[in-house]
Amino acid sequence: MNEVLDQPADYNLPSEIVSAAVSERYIARPTIQSALTAQPLARLILLSAPAGFGKTRELVSLATISADRDSSVAWLKLTAESNTSIGFFQQLSDALSAAYVGLGDAYPALSSSEVSEANVDAVSLMESVLGNILKLQRPLLLVLDDFQFITSPDLLSAINRLINYAPDGFSLAIGTRVRPKLSMATWRAKGYLAEIGERELRLSEDETRLYLQRSGHNLDAIAFRKIYSYTEGWITGVLQVSEWLKLNSQRVEALFDFQSDKASIGTYLSNAVFDALPAEQQDALLNLSVVQRFNGSLVTTLTSCDDGQQLLENFENLQLFLIPLDRDRQWFRFHRFFAEFLRARLRQQDAERFKQIHFNASLWFTNNHMQTFAIEHAYHAQDLELLAALIDGCGLSLINRGQISLVHKWRQHVPDEIAVKYPVLVLGDLWARVVDLGLDEANRALDELLLRWGDGDAKAQLTDSMLAALAIKSLIALQKDDLRSCVKLARRVEFQMGTRTAFLEVAMLVIGAFANVMMGWHEAARKLLTLANQRNHFLAGNYLQMHLINVEVMLLIEQGKIKQAELLFERLRERTISWFNEKSKALILPKITQCLIAYQQGRFEGVAETLKRMLSVVDVISPVDICAQGTLCLAHLQHMQGNTKEANSTSVYMQNLAARNKAWRFYAQAVGDEILRILQDVGDDRVKRAEQRLKSINWDELATNYTHMRLNPVLWVQGLSRTRLQQTRGHFSEALHEITQLRGMLLDDWEGLERIRLDLLAALSYQQLGYQERSQSLLVQCLIAAEREDIRSLFLEEGEAVRSMLHQLETAERQPALQVFIRGLLALWPRQSAERLLETVEEELTEREQEVIKLAAQGMSNDEIGRQLTLALGTVKWHLHNIYEKLKVRNRTQAIRRARELGMLGS
Repeated sequence: MNEVLDQPADYNLPSEIVSAAVSERYIARPTIQSALTAQPLARLILLSAPAGFGKTRELVSLATISADRDSSVAWLKLTAESNTSIGFFQQLSDALSAAYVGLGDAYPALSSSEVSEANVDAVSLMESVLGNILKLQRPLLLVLDDFQFITSPDLLSAINRLINYAPDGFSLAIGTRVRPKLSMATWRAKGYLAEIGERELRLSEDETRLYLQRSGHNLDAIAFRKIYSYTEGWITGVLQVSEWLKLNSQRVEALFDFQSDKASIGTYLSNAVFDALPAEQQDALLNLSVVQRFNGSLVTTLTSCDDGQQLLENFENLQLFLIPLDRDRQWFRFHRFFAEFLRARLRQQDAERFKQIHFNASLWFTNNHMQTFAIEHAYHAQDLELLAALIDGCGLSLINRGQISLVHKWRQHVPDEIAVKYPVLVLGDLWARVVDLGLDEANRALDELLLRWGDGDAKAQLTDSMLAALAIKSLIALQKDDLRSCVKLARRVEFQMGTRTAFLEVAMLVIGAFANVMMGWHEAARKLLTLANQRNHFLAGNYLQMHLINVEVMLLIEQGKIKQAELLFERLRERTISWFNEKSKALILPKITQCLIAYQQGRFEGVAETLKRMLSVVDVISPVDICAQGTLCLAHLQHMQGNTKEANSTSVYMQNLAARNKAWRFYAQAVGDEILRILQDVGDDRVKRAEQRLKSINWDELATNYTHMRLNPVLWVQGLSRTRLQQTRGHFSEALHEITQLRGMLLDDWEGLERIRLDLLAALSYQQLGYQERSQSLLVQCLIAAEREDIRSLFLEEGEAVRSMLHQLETAERQPALQVFIRGLLALWPRQSAERLLETVEEELTEREQEVIKLAAQGMSNDEIGRQLTLALGTVKWHLHNIYEKLKVRNRTQAIRRARELGMLGS
């Protein structure tokens, strides 16, 4: 540590400065050089920062550079004895004489016993100094280190005079721990001042890394980030860690365990900073050390001073390692090393006082609505009753800010005999045990708790405790797919709106709105969302706001308004970036929703990976709807990517998850997707296997669970499966009858995606029955609706028959926008489809036919192809006719596309 803190051995011998104070590990500081370069005419160079920031080292560097440029250098290390005119000018005379012969002469005999401080005129003495400097024929740098010792008004006036009247070529460099009471504003305005403060002296990350490397420490990025975060560029701290690493090179991960190795830092801070302060300032610093941040009001509370803001300003002038946290310089904190030193000293002096200050801080933060800090200080005060009361009082608002993990962490420190008296803690315990208890058992436990709290009458006035229990019941109902219970519980809140905690009311309204969306009651859903939005204005956090918007997005998706859903989600995404950490679990459900939108739009890249990651971390009380839809979407993507085994595994997992939660509508949907994949297989027994799977389900029994929904999801899946099965059998009239039955289940302004799907299946049946005009009209209608809402994946799900229809329509369609949309759809088709097409090519193209199709793909006409290959026009047409037959297409455009898909055209 001496390398940073020690001064030159002899301040009167500038030639020895370099060898004494600049080591091989000295790092040139570009920021400091830039500050000096920016003020080339500066007469005063001020280095002002707390102890240990390397001010002396930079003064040495400055002196070395000046000496190399043939300047005279005079160096004074000031002490408490330097704060008299006699003491200061005696030192100055010696230093000037050492710098240049005769420069310190012609002063009165200050050492004479007849001279007293009372009859010494500092300004007159400085006039003599100025006279000698004016005679000097070379530049002069005068260094005054440790200037904080100079407080005498006479000396400060004399030094101001020196700066004002010094000749060109003279510079005064000052190093100080306290901002000097010189005429700083005047020198700054005249351009005489170059200021280098803590910000410039603080080591950057690159400088810290270079210093550690020169000390023999090559650290990985994580270890280095820990070190830099801890030292914050304080040179003495970096040196301390460097010395510690020499003895613990294999224990970098234990960097913050070196408590016993901090003795040298503590001794330095004690000797260099703390012990020199008056007792009242020492006490104030010790009291403030227990808080992570403080402002004037908190300082007044913790120190019992009259004006906390003034005390902070005094500390800032004394440069006591204060770091401002805002532009207005209202909030501050201590440097970590200094704060730890102060806390350790306070604990050692008075452990009870340490706890009492934490208690006082907790009350202040509570009264100023800063709950997180209030709880933290209650914990350190070891007041467990206060800790429990604070968690109970503000736990819900913390959850709304996405800080449920903090509530769980602090709850662990509250004994059960205390926690049982506080409802939020009781419910928090129950929440955490839902996974172990199982959903039914958790419901029973909640019902017992509600009875104990007086909820015997469903119309009884709700208390906050009862409402919190009902909110958990509502979440459990959502997980069990008991949507009617969610709506029923939301109605209880609706009838007593505004009487209880806003967070709980909004939570239950959002859950109720989501349940209405899933049941198809969109007007009821919008009503609850409106109420939730109104009540949410009373909340400071954003967690519920995020989920509220996410429910609105899901509502649009259910209506088939995918483009609107995407726009609304973009607004949500922009906000959530600033609301929550990107890795926060709070973002899981919105990210699954984002994947559902991307899937519908055919933006498949990275969606499967994101879904896998998100679905692996959702918990037992996540809404089964979003998780199930995400899982089914993942199975579709895996199937499209040719990962049949993974897709089947995901489908089986979905069926098991749905059955375990009695969410039979998703069980039915997973079975429907399974039947669809069976029918899209190439095996001869696919119809038989699909029929067996269809008959293995008791559809009517499952459907009885959803009589409350506007569109019975089980009967819908059954109808779709029967339609596809009839088409695969070739019974297209029967398929059209099924489609007519399904149309009767749809509602206006709802199920937009399913309406398009029915039209698509109908178009396929009409085509096979020979009604080409009707088929094409329906297909165009589907495409227009899909293009308007940016829907694509639905077409891919229905397989190769739809692909063939799109190929045929592409050449006939005359609307450019629709033609572009069709081409975009065809470009999305899974790669394995090309492999299936290759299997359908019964006869390979001859070598000549391959040459013809390649030239056609280059845009050549039949005549040009004939000239290129030396063939008659009729022969070219004959080759093209054979190509159409073999590729099973109807025209040149389709033939070129099919040949490209089959890899016949090369790259």
